Amino acid sequence: MSHTNETTVVFKNKSFDLKIVEDVDYLLGLVKTDDDVPFWAVLWPAAIGMSEYIWENIDFTGQRVLELGAGLGLVGLVAAAKQGEVVQTDFIAEALQLAQENAGKNGITKVTQVLADWRDFQIGEKFDWILGSDILYDPSVHPYLRKIFNENLDQGGRILLADPGRDDAGRFIESLEKAGWDVIKVTKKVFESGRRVNVSLYLLKPKP
Repeated sequence: MSHTNETTVVFKNKSFDLKIVEDVDYLLGLVKTDDDVPFWAVLWPAAIGMSEYIWENIDFTGQRVLELGAGLGLVGLVAAAKQGEVVQTDFIAEALQLAQENAGKNGITKVTQVLADWRDFQIGEKFDWILGSDILYDPSVHPYLRKIFNENLDQGGRILLADPGRDDAGRFIESLEKAGWDVIKVTKKVFESGRRVNVSLYLLKPKP
């Protein structure tokens, strides 16, 4: 397990305490393949923006929620705090361990962690919501994500994605629109290390 530090993320009337990776550079030094790049170890602006949006706008009571690319776990924890029954997935076991520990730190129980790779996704259940923050950076995984969306989203379900304005993400969203998905876009401003990041949130629903 990587050495960890702690941080607190504050939203309106609520804060979440998180264990975070202390030395991401050390993990970068261990990279041998693309799969080893520790994207999971960073608390990205997209995750913060999505979490704040969920906290302020969505009630998941009675809803099953699938999180793709859980990383440190913030998004799924906020969804569980908003009464969702959350399954957090990642293909890095260490990420899921930290997500589990972060759930415990915040007294959140309606969340489970499952090791899963989008390229060979073995979860067969359907969900009312699918969440993913900053998961669209690599076009090679877009076909796998589209397959998960089609197979794991329950009838009448919705998808919420967050991205900091990557061109490849925009093209993927456009392809979903052309395939018949309804798309609503919202922009959140996230402040990170003194800089402002505009996070695009996409609320997706397949047309009937």
